[in-house]
Amino acid sequence: MRIPQPFVQLPFTVDQELLAEEIGQFDDSEWRAHPQDVEGCSSLNLAFKDGGENGDVRANVKATPQLDKAPYLRQVMYAFSSVIGGSRLIKLEPGALLPRHSDVHYFGRKHLRLYVPIVSEADMRIYCGDKDVHMAPGEAWTCDNWLPQSVENRSNQTSIHLLIDTVGSSKLWRCINGRDTQQKHITFDPSVDPELTFECHDGLAIMHPEELAADLIALCSDINPNKQSTNAKDDIQLITQDFLHDWNSQWMAKGLSIEGFPAFKALRESFRRELNQLSDSVRLSSNDQLFKEAACSTLDAALVPDKLMTASPAYNQSISSKRPKFDRPIFIVAAPRSGSTLLFETMAVNREIWSIGDESHRQFESIASLRPSGKNSSNRLLADQATIEVQETLLNAFAKDLVNSDGKRYVDLSVLSRPREIRFLEKTPKNALRIPFLQKVFPDAHFIFLFRDPRQNMSSLLESWRSRSWVTYPSLPNWPKDMQWSHLLIPGWEKLTKASLAEVVAQQWLVTNQTILDDLNELPKERWTSIEYDEFLNNTPESLNRLCRFSQVVFGPRMQQLASKPLKPSKYTHTAPHPDKWRKNEAELSSVIPATQGLFEQLKNLDQ
Repeated sequence: MRIPQPFVQLPFTVDQELLAEEIGQFDDSEWRAHPQDVEGCSSLNLAFKDGGENGDVRANVKATPQLDKAPYLRQVMYAFSSVIGGSRLIKLEPGALLPRHSDVHYFGRKHLRLYVPIVSEADMRIYCGDKDVHMAPGEAWTCDNWLPQSVENRSNQTSIHLLIDTVGSSKLWRCINGRDTQQKHITFDPSVDPELTFECHDGLAIMHPEELAADLIALCSDINPNKQSTNAKDDIQLITQDFLHDWNSQWMAKGLSIEGFPAFKALRESFRRELNQLSDSVRLSSNDQLFKEAACSTLDAALVPDKLMTASPAYNQSISSKRPKFDRPIFIVAAPRSGSTLLFETMAVNREIWSIGDESHRQFESIASLRPSGKNSSNRLLADQATIEVQETLLNAFAKDLVNSDGKRYVDLSVLSRPREIRFLEKTPKNALRIPFLQKVFPDAHFIFLFRDPRQNMSSLLESWRSRSWVTYPSLPNWPKDMQWSHLLIPGWEKLTKASLAEVVAQQWLVTNQTILDDLNELPKERWTSIEYDEFLNNTPESLNRLCRFSQVVFGPRMQQLASKPLKPSKYTHTAPHPDKWRKNEAELSSVIPATQGLFEQLKNLDQ
């Protein structure tokens, strides 16, 4: 959002040491790669759509579980007296660089971004327009995010900033405009738990003509009057006026109705085609960005069919109660720490694919009969446990959390936009022990069996157990308290109470992969395939193409582009991958490796 100058320091200060101490509770597994995959930059979401981690900050913003555990962060956010939009902590490693960019997208143009530095050395610089500043720890700032910005951590220390998106209240704008300069220190009060107000609205399904006109006319006025674009500016203003007149007429005829949508869409796409023909010399004076890029962003926001609802609430309720058909769902079955997250994230970019965006622990274990108990003491599930009631509960839980490849939730789509059938992709290591159960719930399911060199896999399991970031059952009966159970709970775990950690992870690898193999051999061969993790990494395009043919989905441009470059580590990567990383645990694993080699050779020969 435009502000009077590139940077404005706000009259607020915080206790940065207390904030740093509070965020120290979050371990590395809770930080995610930067939304644009910037090297050396990671983020921890505090307020996002539905309190989740899908990166969508437009409407229905809620606190994440991390923000719920951070009372001082909540008090700091509350002190700005504004409705809270998407918010996160950003961490930049030494030498990290956020490339130069401008927030020309419509959402960014309508929001301020507040910065609260928590850890920041003097060589941590933020650039905006032709200015740069060091935001010292404990200060509060905002900048004109319409101007070109970049961030560079030239210090030897990791920096951490709190970022808050907001449209800003009158109190905050008085601080930005210099009408309120009184200093305000935000002191932590342990007796106070403020109720934050979050954004729940991100505009109409069809943009009001006055809002559309204000934005497009401002963009036209900002066109740089250079020699190449002087005549173009006049022409653009004329075609924009024609478009706005027709949009206003259509609004008066149909308003916010589904019936009017096709005509609005035709108007928008006709205008977009004219914009796309403009030369790249037509740029904006204020930030040197392409006019057509900014204008097309406005057009994207002007018509959002997912927000359209029918006029009849009863009709809409009857439709929304129906879930889609899960057509030939695809399950990735694999031992934990075998690379299934990377395979899942890579396949999930396919436009045909729907998923729940993560693992399905909550969906399964919210059903009491599917949790480990005295009767069934492991994560193993068989067909007879898939009762009609359990099937309905599980299918409804999946349907409630479905997202497409762009992160849009199925339940948030307009009833007319929801597909009746979906191709569903799922990966949860525990499901490696549930194939008979899954086959009962999804009779046409397809399975991709991913396996990994046991030396690499067991080494990764060792390190994840020691990190205690993957503890699943901290209080198993008669289990050593200093070795809390991590990952899936295999049948026969009770016999391992006196085993070494190396022996435990070896059994996890052996039991999981043998169970997968035995269960899949009960199915027709056309219903499953296998792939080795190293083969997937070393021959990604060929591997993905084969898996797409097996799954009967198109190996489209998105996947081809992703496969053409080295794959980035998955969100659950514990330490940087390397083929020989396992050797640092070689001595500890040496006694159990021989027991795994026979099965490993058998798995490598599955598709030969």
